[in-house]
Formats: sequence, C-alpha cells, structure tokens
Amino acid sequence: MTRMFLAGAGFIGREHATAAATAPGGTTLELHVADANPVALDDFMRAFPASIPYSSVDDMLSQGARDDDIAVIATPPVSHERLGLQAIESGRHVLCEKPLAMSSDQARELAASAVAHDRILEGCDIRFRDVPTTQEVRRRLLGGSIGRPYHLTFVNVSQRSRTGFDHLTQSSWFRDPAISGGGVMMDWGPYDIAVLDEVLRPVSVRIAHAWSASPTVGDAFAVEATRAEQHIGATMELTLADGARVTVDYERGAATHGAERRVVELVGDEGALRWDWLDWIGDNSVTSTRDVDGTPVSETFHCPAPTTSFHARPLRSMLDALRDGASARSVGDRTLFTFLWLRAVLEAAENGGSVEIERLG
Repeated sequence: MTRMFLAGAGFIGREHATAAATAPGGTTLELHVADANPVALDDFMRAFPASIPYSSVDDMLSQGARDDDIAVIATPPVSHERLGLQAIESGRHVLCEKPLAMSSDQARELAASAVAHDRILEGCDIRFRDVPTTQEVRRRLLGGSIGRPYHLTFVNVSQRSRTGFDHLTQSSWFRDPAISGGGVMMDWGPYDIAVLDEVLRPVSVRIAHAWSASPTVGDAFAVEATRAEQHIGATMELTLADGARVTVDYERGAATHGAERRVVELVGDEGALRWDWLDWIGDNSVTSTRDVDGTPVSETFHCPAPTTSFHARPLRSMLDALRDGASARSVGDRTLFTFLWLRAVLEAAENGGSVEIERLG
C-alpha cells in the first residue's frame, strides 16, 4: 500500500487528503498527516479519522521510508524548501504545493537533492497541464494544423480576485510576501507557465520585458495589498526544439481598474487555435481558424470535461509517474525549469532588462 505523508492540515492539506481518499484506479493510500497546530490537526482528524496524526513533520518523517512513499508539502511557501529537502532526504518522493520555493536558488537545491537521492520532485503547478482542451491544442500543433507557430496571447485579468484578500481571507499568509513569496505571479503564475510549457515545450525562454503593479484598492487589506504585485505582464521570446521562435504576450491580474479580459490564443502561419484552458470558465472548447480559398473560417470543437477534479490532479500525476517508472531527473528538470521561468518574469519586472533561461537536459 502506497503511503502519503502530508505536511500541513489546513485548507489545501484537506484537499490533498480528499484526493488521496478518491485516488484513481483502485489505488489505496495510507494517509499520515503532521501539523504543529493542534486545532488544525484535530479538525483534520475529524474529517479524515483513518489518518495517522503527528504533532510535527520531524516525527512523521522519522518513520522508515518505503520506495513508493509520497510526501506532500501543503504548507505556506516559506517552508517549502526546508520541508521538501527533509522529505527527499528521508527517502520519499515529493509533491510540493505551488510555488515550488521562494527563490531560484532554493528550487535548484530541491531539484539537485531529488536527483541525488533518485526521488521524483513535482509541483502542483500542473493542475491545468493535462486538461483535454490544452492537450487537444498540443495535438493539433504537433499535427501541423496551424503551420509554424509565431505568436501566443495568454491574458487572464480579473478586477478583484486576490487570494487572501478577496477570497480565502482566513489564510492571512497570502498577504505577507515574506511567507507567500510574492503576489499574483507566485499564486497563479505557476499554473500559467505550466500550461505555456506544455503547449510549446521551449528549449529556451527570454523575458524581453516585464512590468508589475499593485493597484490601490480601498478595502480592509489596502496596506497589505501594496506589498506585492497583483498585476503583471511580460513579453517572452520562446525558442522551440525545431528552431521556431514564438513571441508570448503574457498578462496576469488579480486586481485592476481596467476591464476584465481572458484571451488564450496560439497563432501560426497557417491557422490559429483559441481554447478554454480553465475547466470552470467556458465550455471546454477549442476554436480553430484557417484560411479556405482566401476566407478565414472558424470551427469550434468541444472537448470532454476533465475526469479528475482540480485539486486531485497533482496526486494523480505523481501516482502515474511512479507507476510508469518516470525518471527522477526528467520530472525534476521540468519542475525546476517552469519555476525558473516564473522567477525570470518576476526578476525582469523587478530589475528591468531581459532575463534568459534554458531547458535542462
């Protein structure tokens, strides 16, 4: 029986516990959970009474490891590196909540440790990576339906959707960048970058320009809201494995005084694809536009809804990786690359100038 060692009994920890209780394919997971907060731990045990509780992660990870043990890090980001390293060094594969770490150096240390111990390191930024619409776009791109891609628009802007401010206000750590690592880019950026990587698989990324802002909002958390970015954008230049160069116009906003906008579209020299990448917004559609005898013609395809729930997808991916004997290095390299890409956007926005990264391996 696979064992799951859950660090953190709060809101997101409960979501992982629910995922463990409904694991696909008849998989049975023995759930262990640790939290230093006795109230949180007691509440968790009432919801998941079959779990094995611990008052500290140290006690939980002191249990002898088995080769298929999975540690899930479901604590605030400031603790991800420390707990991730501890779990890897204890002999366990690690599934870490997003963002993977607080900095690029921390992420590199996690990835290096995972490879050294031959343990899989994966992040929860993959929640939208495998949804049917995105996979359909990837299939069509590889099939040549739009020719050579050259431009992608990835814009997702809301007027008021700040985590910790406009929703999940009980999780005050979202409002402190010393704990959360930043604002909307560290919160939603991991999902955005994972989808961009899934569709295009670049071998290198250059952040040509980036900007960020913290719009003034008159609410109870007005002061805290100025501590980190809540609106960010970048021009990215991606080089693909076949040499194609794709410019990405990226924008993510959780607070703005401008209009709400959502546009996700990949354009090539023979066609374009626009798709619903979030399974709760839109109707799971992919719209293809091509030229027919000099006239643009669009056709919309409806994909099936995802069969795995939003919060259960990371655990399913980890279980699939273990079942399929995935390489610790290949998974870890991709996990690290997408996080370095994320941090490159923030670095370019904070310091000006361009930032370049290359895919590992």
